[in-house]
Amino acid sequence: MRKVIEGIREFPSSVLILLLIANIPALAGTNVPDWVRQAAGQSLPSYDPETKAVVLLDDISYTVTGPGEYTEHYRRVVKILRPEGRHEGEFSVYLRAGEKVSSLRAWTIDSSGREFELKDKDFFERSPYSYDLYNDIHLRTATAPAANPGAVVAFEHEVRRREWLNQLHWVFEEESPVRLAHLAVQFPLGWEYKTFWTGVLQVEPMQAGAKRWEWTIRDVPGIRDEPRMPGLTSLAGRMALAYFPSEGTTNSDSWDSIGRWYAGLTADRRSATPEISARARELTSGKNDFDGQVRALAGFLQSDIRYVAIEIGIGGYQPHTASDVYRLRYGDCKDKATLLSSMLQEVGIRSHYVVIHTERGVTKPEVPSALFNHVILAIELPSNSSGGAYRAVVVSKAGKKYLIFDSTDTFTPLGELRSDLQDSYALLVTDSTGELIHTPLLAPDANMLLRLGHFTLTSDGGLSGEVVETSSGDHASWARAALTHSNEMQRLQHVEKNLSRSVQAFTLQSLDIQQLKDVQQNLVLTYKFTSRQYGQTRGPLMLVRPRVLGEKSFVVEEKPRHYPIGLRGTSHEIDDYEIQLPEGYVVDDLPDPVKIDMGFATYQSRIEVAGSKIHYRREYTVRELAVPAERVSELRKFEGTIGADEQAAVVLKRAY
Repeated sequence: MRKVIEGIREFPSSVLILLLIANIPALAGTNVPDWVRQAAGQSLPSYDPETKAVVLLDDISYTVTGPGEYTEHYRRVVKILRPEGRHEGEFSVYLRAGEKVSSLRAWTIDSSGREFELKDKDFFERSPYSYDLYNDIHLRTATAPAANPGAVVAFEHEVRRREWLNQLHWVFEEESPVRLAHLAVQFPLGWEYKTFWTGVLQVEPMQAGAKRWEWTIRDVPGIRDEPRMPGLTSLAGRMALAYFPSEGTTNSDSWDSIGRWYAGLTADRRSATPEISARARELTSGKNDFDGQVRALAGFLQSDIRYVAIEIGIGGYQPHTASDVYRLRYGDCKDKATLLSSMLQEVGIRSHYVVIHTERGVTKPEVPSALFNHVILAIELPSNSSGGAYRAVVVSKAGKKYLIFDSTDTFTPLGELRSDLQDSYALLVTDSTGELIHTPLLAPDANMLLRLGHFTLTSDGGLSGEVVETSSGDHASWARAALTHSNEMQRLQHVEKNLSRSVQAFTLQSLDIQQLKDVQQNLVLTYKFTSRQYGQTRGPLMLVRPRVLGEKSFVVEEKPRHYPIGLRGTSHEIDDYEIQLPEGYVVDDLPDPVKIDMGFATYQSRIEVAGSKIHYRREYTVRELAVPAERVSELRKFEGTIGADEQAAVVLKRAY
């Protein structure tokens, strides 16, 4: 699916790195418009000292001329306050094939009053995407000269647009505070509209003429940057506006209408050719049960159909036909879902498209929109199936059970779902309707990491041993992504990088990887290493950290939080280490056991002595995907407890 840049005007703060225009002198006869001077001359309130810039004006006008057709006129004025705000001088307008720029200009008034101007010829063209083989979206970009603290930069464009849905998006909240956000929409006679809001109470429009409506919001606070916060697109206040002829139908004023629109786009895409049918029967030969058939076909899509995106025109939304995907052996997410659905149908298994955004929180139940960037599949379970064999199962309003599967995800097995697609809203598109569903939050044991280590400590503090890591879920997927297409040297470097976070002055002696390509099984890594500087000697004493490997704690700042703190995913992790003590040493002191349960996560550890060995075991369980801002003090305590335990040392002493 198209990324967010097409479905919604992208935040200026997240525009891709642009070609720089440097050392441009002030131009004689520069024509700075009055609307720029007026915005630049206003008095500003006091802002937090860390505020990078303030948006003085964000003004967009749409003139709708027909279904999906409109002219977009955009103006923006920003004052840069800090060096980190220089990116506000980077301007960009995206264009599809056939869309026409009527005007494109930018201006700067620097802190000393000098004026600069960029015209259409000063904007360069580039592609916004690096992962598509071909895409007909392109950017016109430029960087305003002298975009330094104290400067005011401004940008204006007018573009003739063509959309596939009768829907407009207005984003009025961003990283920088906004003094004035304004939207105007001119409709043809006989047309109506509906609005849907998130992030703010609904703002009532003013009528400014026949079929012209305007919305104004003043003094919108900026979205503060905080560690581990949700993405900007999920946090920003926005309005979706669906428009339609009074006597006609709309394709964008409800989840059902958007689903029906997408069902129409994909209605003929999944027709199977004789070759597809034969291949589906071949792959499922001898497999008479639902699970065996689905696993065989899902595995084929994961391993034999490469991810390649070619998106031209409506191809940003509409998949290629199953026959083309099968013949070429490549496609993007919606193409791979299409071919898998076609093959499943050939063995009598129904399935439906699910459109979803990979950033949790972007899709809001209260705002029907096509703001998605990914397509996966809902595979209908047999009526007599409880779904208990699979974790990623949803139930529709009609009571049907569906197995949710992402055929683009090469390393996540059937029945599982990677963390960024969990606990999120998505649109289930059946043959004639659309239904908003909620993807499941998988239990911690779906994402396991078990690390067993047996080590020997020498009298001079050296450590050697063997570690066996067994992983599933995201832990296995992340490791497989790093190891599958690597050579032997790169695999060793991957393990060494992980080791270096915990152990210094080490040598990796061997590495064995089992079940790397079998994503249905746990991934097992076995490696041996030595470290010559592990135990720290202090006269007759030696300090030894029993938690040999694995860092789980992170720093939680003391600053007040506004947004939740992400925890990556649910998880259950166990570290179990046994250390053989050197001759002549005995245990003098042990750290106390640790046990803490905050609801969203738990942690416990203990250290025991058995003869000449110390045994360390800890368990870490994450139950939720994020911690609300109001519970940040609990998280700080939790992470501090883990951090202290990870650094705690056993004290050994020489036995005389």
